[in-house]
Amino acid sequence: MLQTHIAFCIDESGSISGIVKPLVAAYNKNVGAIRDAVLAEGQEATMTAMAFGHRTLKHRVLYVGHQVQTVEELKDGDIKPSGMTPLFDSVYRAIQKLEELDDGKDTTTFVINVVTDGQENSSVDPGVNTTILKMVEKIATDRWTFAFLVPNGHASSFSRDYGIPIGNIQEWDERTAVGTETAFIQSARAFTGYFAGKSKGLKSTRSFYSDLSTVTVREARKDLSEITKQVKFILAKKSCVIRDCVTNAGFTWIKGAAFYQLVKTEKKVQDYKLVALRVKTSGKVYCGVDARVMLGIDVPYTVRLVPGDHAKFDVFVQSTSINRKIPAGSEVMYWEKVGTQKK
Repeated sequence: MLQTHIAFCIDESGSISGIVKPLVAAYNKNVGAIRDAVLAEGQEATMTAMAFGHRTLKHRVLYVGHQVQTVEELKDGDIKPSGMTPLFDSVYRAIQKLEELDDGKDTTTFVINVVTDGQENSSVDPGVNTTILKMVEKIATDRWTFAFLVPNGHASSFSRDYGIPIGNIQEWDERTAVGTETAFIQSARAFTGYFAGKSKGLKSTRSFYSDLSTVTVREARKDLSEITKQVKFILAKKSCVIRDCVTNAGFTWIKGAAFYQLVKTEKKVQDYKLVALRVKTSGKVYCGVDARVMLGIDVPYTVRLVPGDHAKFDVFVQSTSINRKIPAGSEVMYWEKVGTQKK
């Protein structure tokens, strides 16, 4: 039977004190979702939980190697906020704990999920560089995956500074209970996708969240319809709502004809909305049902879509709202042919 060993490294530095209750509640829901996904795929998994940042203890082990079916819920008092953020020292300790569970089988895999509301600022034993080297060593085996929940606005710098694939980094609003719950819902869905992929032979991933890094232009040409000559692109020179962006450019507002560029996390992307891919080098545009598959959202329900490593493509999602905000510097794709209602 396919086996996965999962470790969560949970930030308990002083800054986490305001969201302990929703953090623990969201974590417990995530464990439940992982349990359901494992059972649905007929696999096995263990859970390990560790906390980092305590002013005196620095690192605490909450439990190690528990079968996911027997994991008990954390309580609010299990997280004790104080101290700094020795994030990568915690990752190193998690690796060590999971190494003890390794049976050496090629189908036994490992996922370490780090949850932090801040930036690394105090790893010294063994330190950031040693941990990164250890992670690289593990990733090279094709059996280890490292995924990170980091504060809003920090994904790009985190990826750049530490070499973590952008597809394995999820931003979250660490200041609110809603933001915390939303982040863990996305994490739960990512685990569901991971276990489904493992049933098909996946062992590790650089796209724990949405990703197009493995999709080639040739595949897009083969599986999607080219619509380059049917669409126009509008650059938003300043922040505006999507209808104004379209009409100010001289086009007629038609419901469903405008597509926004994916540049930030989208909480809801309904299953009926079209997704288009633009090749960055040639400017050619492709659209079709398989575009959702390529993004890892080939599911018949509303999903939360996170910008990942889209590699050779820009991603555009169909909008049916007249008030969607378009960030300055991003683009709107206008495709009159698919519009359904003039207003």
